[in-house]
Amino acid sequence: MIRKRLSTQKSRSGVYKASKYFHKDEGCVLFESNIYTPMNSSKRQIANAIATSIENDVAVRTKGRKQSVRSQHDMVSFHTNDNVTPEQAKQIVKELYEQTHNLSNRKYALGVHIDTDEVHVHIVWALKDFNGKCYNVSNDYRVIERECEKLEQKYNLIVPENRISRDMDELDKIKELTLQDKKDIINKKYKDKHPSTKERMLDVRGVISNKKQMKDALSDFLNNASSPSDFINQITENGFNVIHNGKSSFSIQHEDQIFKASELGLSYKTLKAKLGDDTGFEQTLKNKHNVKEYENCSIASTEAEPDYMKKIKPNSVLATKFKFIQHSDKVEYFYNSASSKKSFEYYKDPSKVSFHDLSRQSAKAGIQRLVADAKPPQSFTVNGPDYFKKNVWLEFQLMGLEAKGFKLEGYKPTPADLDELKKIQEQYASMNKKADPKPQPAPEAPTVAVEAPKPVEPVMPIPLQKAPEKPPEPTKQVEQEQVAPTNDDLIDDLMKEFEPSNPTPVAEAPTKALETPTPVEPAVDDIYAPMTPEPIPEPENHKIDGDYSTYSNDEIVEEFEWLQPRLTKSLFPGNSTRDIAGHREMDNIPDNRNGIKTGEVKRQYELRQKLYNLFDEIKERDPSAAKQLEQAFKAQMANKRAVTFDLKPQLTK
Repeated sequence: MIRKRLSTQKSRSGVYKASKYFHKDEGCVLFESNIYTPMNSSKRQIANAIATSIENDVAVRTKGRKQSVRSQHDMVSFHTNDNVTPEQAKQIVKELYEQTHNLSNRKYALGVHIDTDEVHVHIVWALKDFNGKCYNVSNDYRVIERECEKLEQKYNLIVPENRISRDMDELDKIKELTLQDKKDIINKKYKDKHPSTKERMLDVRGVISNKKQMKDALSDFLNNASSPSDFINQITENGFNVIHNGKSSFSIQHEDQIFKASELGLSYKTLKAKLGDDTGFEQTLKNKHNVKEYENCSIASTEAEPDYMKKIKPNSVLATKFKFIQHSDKVEYFYNSASSKKSFEYYKDPSKVSFHDLSRQSAKAGIQRLVADAKPPQSFTVNGPDYFKKNVWLEFQLMGLEAKGFKLEGYKPTPADLDELKKIQEQYASMNKKADPKPQPAPEAPTVAVEAPKPVEPVMPIPLQKAPEKPPEPTKQVEQEQVAPTNDDLIDDLMKEFEPSNPTPVAEAPTKALETPTPVEPAVDDIYAPMTPEPIPEPENHKIDGDYSTYSNDEIVEEFEWLQPRLTKSLFPGNSTRDIAGHREMDNIPDNRNGIKTGEVKRQYELRQKLYNLFDEIKERDPSAAKQLEQAFKAQMANKRAVTFDLKPQLTK
């Protein structure tokens, strides 16, 4: 078992996004929360209820320090060879957090995922418990890891080879080591063992390997340097460029790669700790500042008359990561994340992309621009230094353009390039592969639904239980099945737990009651707690998902408010002057409708259908409100802005 802290949420929206993520359609097979949500709630509504409930517990103070962190998002993963069911994984994680965080005394939501090789559980828990006390435990990793070891022994799980708490225990025995020495040893051992999600994604794109290569190359200069300034002088004399970003901040450039010094573990703070203080460091950075510019890095097309600035796919890198400014003779493309950073320029005559940034992402975007306007068979010629040509060649191959009738000239790949391409293709394949659910033992009664069910009522968590006085020692994984509750017995077990204090005596005790319930504190009013035996009241209206005629006016308004920010010009292909009916006709054309398959195109199509159905219902209820909505839609589509229309005061009550 490995517990990993993923993030903390400092706002209601942060809690909402985290809750929505781990309750996603793909991968999540089991969801549970002790926060009340109405029956038939959608996953968006459940995430919204979780976020609202946790946010409401944050006291609004006029004096003193305010609570900044609302919740924490953790993940507990099991080994690939741990033969645990989703139900067992959920119960083990709840047991872990009950011992370490007093889980039954705070709000939480969790989801069990099987979308990777390892069964893992995402959990979001509120920092403030029901008593109003915030969680603040120093070195909680020790407490958590030691509890993990107890559970691994109890449930016969595989123990990880490395654990920080075990290492720290061993280091504590060495009296000569200072606290900083211990931290340095731990950081050195674990710095590359647990890369972030962002780093793993970048690794597939080759960025991490480039970063590691640069760090390894710079480590020799660091070890031989006598001061921070000496380090800067050494690397600039050996092919590296230093980019001074202000004061003691800097970046290091090598060929097409640029990394901040902090990303490489070479910030001035780090250099100062290792090499000593340097009052002249800032002046050294100013003197050595140099940004290497690369000329004649381009991809040229043989297309005589390209379809200039043809619309590109909405989910492409070019569409999502870049913005452009069109001039009479060229189109300039800039990164969305850094508006001042130009990626490339696109020319019509001749059809060519001229690059300012030589990264693989920039190369991919430039290729997409050319290919969108070109008709196969077609040849492209790449110019520039070899490492840039290699980046273009890699992206060209990964996009599978040769099979589509396109050809790239100007670069001959080396055997090492072919090996790198093969490795990246294998990494892509492993990322896109959906892990098959682990084969589960076939008990007489099913223990858990394998497929994610649609939420019809809030999940009632099972109260944490203490072990019997003499529990059987599990020696193999099959024994875990014996203690896993089944869906068939869930209601019966809950009713037994919540019987009145003076129940009618029975002839004999139930055979399945292996554990005694833990006393539970009374719940807060706005929390749906399992200790309340009273049935949940039925909602006032029984709306049918997708049938807006069953919605109240308030629910129609709520649905439209959710949809409205998504009604941007990019959502509606074709002529922006069309009204809603015109766009509906476009979507009903068989050729257009048949092209709707998967991914972003399908998502946009479904959003448009939602608008059409909502508009029909609004028109049925209040034609005047529908007419005003139609006018707002046309005006703002023409101006390429998102639709803004307040439906609530317009719709007849």
